[in-house]
Amino acid sequence: MLAFGAVAAASATMPFAPRAEDAPVKRTQVPLPKFHVTTDQIIGARVGLRPFRPSGFVVKSEPFGDKTLIHNYGHGGCGLALSWGTADMAAKLALATPHRQAAIIGCGVIGLTTARLLQDRGFTVAIYAASLPPSTTSDVAAGTFGVTSLVDEAHQTEEIGNRIAAAARFSFQHFLALPAARYGVKPFDLYLLGPRPIEIPWDFAITPDLFPFETFGPGEHPFPNNYAARTKTFIAETDILLPALLADVRAHGGTIETRGFADMAELQTLEAPLIVNACGIGAKALFGDAELVPVKGQITILKPRPDIAYGYVDPVLDLYMFPRSDGIVLGGSHGHGDWSMESDPERAAQILEGNGLIAGGMRS
Repeated sequence: MLAFGAVAAASATMPFAPRAEDAPVKRTQVPLPKFHVTTDQIIGARVGLRPFRPSGFVVKSEPFGDKTLIHNYGHGGCGLALSWGTADMAAKLALATPHRQAAIIGCGVIGLTTARLLQDRGFTVAIYAASLPPSTTSDVAAGTFGVTSLVDEAHQTEEIGNRIAAAARFSFQHFLALPAARYGVKPFDLYLLGPRPIEIPWDFAITPDLFPFETFGPGEHPFPNNYAARTKTFIAETDILLPALLADVRAHGGTIETRGFADMAELQTLEAPLIVNACGIGAKALFGDAELVPVKGQITILKPRPDIAYGYVDPVLDLYMFPRSDGIVLGGSHGHGDWSMESDPERAAQILEGNGLIAGGMRS
C-alpha cells in the first residue's frame, strides 16, 4: 500500500491534493453555477452493463493447460477508478511466471491499463476483444474517480477493504501522474446529497486520504437536499482516455484484434503462453463465473457546460450528475440481473425529472 506522501506527490500535476483526515469537517460553501434539465438540452443517451460481483473484483492466477491464466475482472461500476491498481496486481502475478508474451482478452479500461503496465514491465502484448473503443462498456462510464457499490455489505471485511484501498491508491497516483489534457483528466468537486446527515459510504471511508469529505447542514449549501458532503476528485473522460490508451498500446508494439471467443478451449489456440481475462461481464459466459451479475446502468447526456466544475450523487434516489467537456452526464440506475441493452423509458423519465428537481431547487 502506498504511503500518503507518495500519493500527494503524484497529485502535483493537478490543481488539488488529497488531505489525510480521519473525519469529515465543516467548510464554508461557495456559490455554484446552476444548470437546466430540460428535454431540449438532451444530446444523447447510453446503456451499459456493470460487471458486479457481491464479493468484489477478482485478480488471481491459475494454470490453464500449458499456459497461465490471470483474471482481472468484476469491478462493478468502479472499473476506471480501480483500473491501474488492479492492473498492477495482475502485472505482479504475470512477473511471477516465466512468460513474457501476453494475450489480453478485453479492450475496455481494464484490458488497456493491464496491457500498458505489462508493456512497461517488458511484456509483448496482444489484445483480443469482441468490441473496441468506442463500443466497450467502459465507453459508457462517466469516468468519475470514486468507489461506490463495489461489494455487498456482507463482504465489507478488512481484507477486502485493504485490497480495494491498495488498488484505489495506486490508481489515483497513476492517473494524476498522466498528462491531464492528453488523457482527459480534470478535477471537480463531488457532493453527496441526502435528507439526513451524510454518512460517508464504506467504499470511500476505507481511503480517507483520497476522499476527505467536508460536511454541510441545512442552509449551508446550495442544494435543495437537507444535507450534503463534499470532496475533491476528478473525471477521466472515457472518450479521451480510451483512445489515448489504445494509441499507447500500439505505440509500444502491441497488436489489437477484433475477435470473440466461443469458449475456453478456443483461448487455448492463442500463441501467447500467458492469457489475461479482462473481459468484464463477458467473463460470466466465457469463464463460468456464477457470482458475476450484470448491473444495468443508463445515462442521459445534456449539452456541455464548461462552467460546471461540480457533480453530485444522491444515493437515496439513485441520481447523479457529472460534468464532462462533451456533456453533462445524468444518471442513474442499478438494474441488478438486467441483461437488456435497451434504454428503459420510465427510468429515463425518472432520471430527467429527479435531476431536474435537484438542479431546479439549487440556490444561487
